[in-house]
Amino acid sequence: MEKVVLVTYPEPYCIKEAIALANSAGYEVVRIITQKYLRRSRYGLGAGKLNELVNIIKNDKIDKIIFDESLKTSQAYNLAKVLKKEVIDREKLILQIFNKRATTLEAKLQIRLAELKYELMRAKEKVRLEKMGEQPGFYGLGEYEVDVYVNQIKREINFLVKKLADIRRQRAIQRKGREEKELPLISLAGYTGAGKTSLFNYLTGEYLYVSDQVFSTLRTTTRKILNEKNILISDTVGFIRKIPPYMIEAFKSTLEELRFANIVLLVIDASESIEEIETKFNTSFNILLDLEINPSNTIVVFNKLDLTSEEKIKEIERNFDNKGLEYVFCSAKTGLGINMLLDKIRSKLMEEEKVYFLDFQILPLISNTIDFLKSTCNVTIEKMENGIRLKVRGGKTILRRFENQLEYARGNLCIKDRT
Repeated sequence: MEKVVLVTYPEPYCIKEAIALANSAGYEVVRIITQKYLRRSRYGLGAGKLNELVNIIKNDKIDKIIFDESLKTSQAYNLAKVLKKEVIDREKLILQIFNKRATTLEAKLQIRLAELKYELMRAKEKVRLEKMGEQPGFYGLGEYEVDVYVNQIKREINFLVKKLADIRRQRAIQRKGREEKELPLISLAGYTGAGKTSLFNYLTGEYLYVSDQVFSTLRTTTRKILNEKNILISDTVGFIRKIPPYMIEAFKSTLEELRFANIVLLVIDASESIEEIETKFNTSFNILLDLEINPSNTIVVFNKLDLTSEEKIKEIERNFDNKGLEYVFCSAKTGLGINMLLDKIRSKLMEEEKVYFLDFQILPLISNTIDFLKSTCNVTIEKMENGIRLKVRGGKTILRRFENQLEYARGNLCIKDRT
């Protein structure tokens, strides 16, 4: 692992998150420098902190500098010139993590698109500075003219946008098929590391990879919830503080699933400090608003209940009672509170439970309808003397459709009997 100095803000949650990001990208943080303001014009840092950084590099074996803030190209260049080390800002660090985690074609395309947009915003300045003299992290651009370099990036961006548009169209086709079957979709959203994938695994019986590291999930996976035949749930990429708009835009084909979900479960780690919970909730909720997610379709899920005290639960409730959002506490590890979560989901989907008696004479006329009902609802069949008894729990629309078809079949049977 390359050894790095981490430059971040003095708040504990900022330090904790920055270390997690660095570790997830494969770096070992050996020293930390903190400063309240990291956006100073020339270096991002003040003169005193810059001298401290210079001394650390002289005395310790340091490979790179990680700067927990977005840097202008000139700032990164100035720092590299003084420190003689490559400087990686927050955006570039997140892109490096994305690259390590990408396994599907879609994720790789999205990450490459984000990298190119990051590069495009800095291209002209980067070429100009490169010609002033090479610095760590600025190698290999000397032969480029600005326009040639920018046009090359734009061509590749256009190519990737078209490729991702094809994937979005394919998703739209799949979504249409799901809507025709009237299968409601639940989407998991929330800050990276909140336990979305663990909750997904508990609800579906799947074994998707779970890690303590950030951004362990970069693809959308959709499955049926166990014992809920008519409800699908999807796991999506996690959110993070200060994620720039171009990264959200690059992941549009993945995040779009949230917009078409019947319910979004906003997962929050309830075991963290109130300050962290509030910060991460606000970050995630604002991203959902940017994606035009209706708050009334959102349930806040406070996960990791097994690691949360009664006092902490009451404190969270005091903070969230005035937000006007439904919320529930649960543990994806132990299953505690999961039934309450499922009850809230069913209530929002307006599911009903009904019982139907069907005599044997009518069964041949509606056998296909019963098969559809069995594929989309929870159905219990009890054989009786003159027919069968169906106990069905499902969405109101599906049940109404079944009742209409049942009534039509009975009408046809009456006509047939009279003739």
